[in-house]
Order: sequence, then structure tokens, then C-alpha cells
Amino acid sequence: MEDRYSKFKKLNWLLTQSFEAERVYYNAGEDVQQVDLKRFFNHESVNRNRFSYEISEQLVQAGVEPHKDWVQKGNLHRDWRQEKKALTRQKPLKLLKKCRERDEKNLELYEEIIKEKKLPKEVLKVLKRQRNTIVKSLSNAQKFKSGEQPLESNKEPKVLTLKAI
Repeated sequence: MEDRYSKFKKLNWLLTQSFEAERVYYNAGEDVQQVDLKRFFNHESVNRNRFSYEISEQLVQAGVEPHKDWVQKGNLHRDWRQEKKALTRQKPLKLLKKCRERDEKNLELYEEIIKEKKLPKEVLKVLKRQRNTIVKSLSNAQKFKSGEQPLESNKEPKVLTLKAI
């Protein structure tokens, strides 16, 4: 019984870090004014929420209690200094950098857990998929930094011309 909890300890830590990443993306989406970045941050916040849910589901299936100290999200977790920064319009690239740093820390934890191979194959498969999604989102974030269009804008909007009858 004790062995199972020690095996899943890092996964529980990853759950906490995943919720923290969701919070960072959520707050960035609230603070930024640029529409494309707002969409990106909100999309990634939803992804991190989904990851957290999948991890907690894996923990429950293994009979391990997920940590509950991460339940608050978004603006509820901010202190007055963060509120002041949000009201003074943070620069989008600083928000992007903060999100990127959080993801890079999480990727290190993903790599560590996957390399140890202590967890069941199903859990490792979920973690590998999540890791790959985070890597892809980091490359999309890099495109924002360089000024490219990051969100599959290959499709041109269709414009209909109206003719008088």
C-alpha cells in the first residue's frame, strides 16, 4: 500500500503543477488585450485543465487520493500585487514568457516521470501524449514571439459578393 503511494507521489506533484500552469494561462488570458494571444492563452488553459483532469482520473483509478490544495483557480489566487500588474496592462511577451517558463518546468517533470517507468503503461501513455501537446504549444508560443501567425490561419475567409436581382 505504501509502495503505491510512493510510486504515484510524482504524479500527484505533476497534478499540482498542471493546475498551476492552468492558472498561469488563465490569468494571462484575462490580462492580455491582443485577440490572438487571448485565444491562445485560453486554449492552453483549457488544455492544462484537461491534463489535470486526466491525471487526477489516473490517480483515482490507481486508488490514490489526488491532492486538493490546487482547487482555487484564476483571479481567486492573485494577491494585490498581481492585481495591480493586471490593471497596468502587462506586456504580452512577458505573459508569454511566464507561461513558457511554467511549461518548461512541467516538461522536466514529465520527462523525469516517463524515464523512471514506475507507473503503469496506460498512465505513461497519457503522460507522453500530454508532453507532446505541451511541446507543440511551446512551438506555437514561439511563433507569437517571432511575429508569425501561430493558429492555423491557412484558410482564407470566404467573402460572398451580392448581386442585385
